[in-house]
Amino acid sequence: MDKRIPKFLIEEDVIHLKISYQSLRERALLEFLYCTGCRVGEVEKINIEDLNWETRSAIINGKGSKQREVYFTTECKVWLKKYLASRADSCKALFVTDTHPTKRMAIPTL
Repeated sequence: MDKRIPKFLIEEDVIHLKISYQSLRERALLEFLYCTGCRVGEVEKINIEDLNWETRSAIINGKGSKQREVYFTTECKVWLKKYLASRADSCKALFVTDTHPTKRMAIPTL
């Protein structure tokens, strides 16, 4: 059985993504996913309290209920802070829906 080779974005693709965002949430989410390497399913579970702003790190609950620490860049920190400052809700989730009532962002299931 052949091993599957992961797909990745070239730097030019990443730059195009970064300039095509339509909301602060999209940009903060993109920055966080890109610089931490987290899966979308891991990011949807993160709470604001899981972030350590001083060390620019977050505790992630991954597959098999295993916890790990990931680190994010200063640029990501700036976008996360801008996004959080724009929110007017009291939800503890890092990323929330744009609809009302505001709730934790979730991966759509089919």
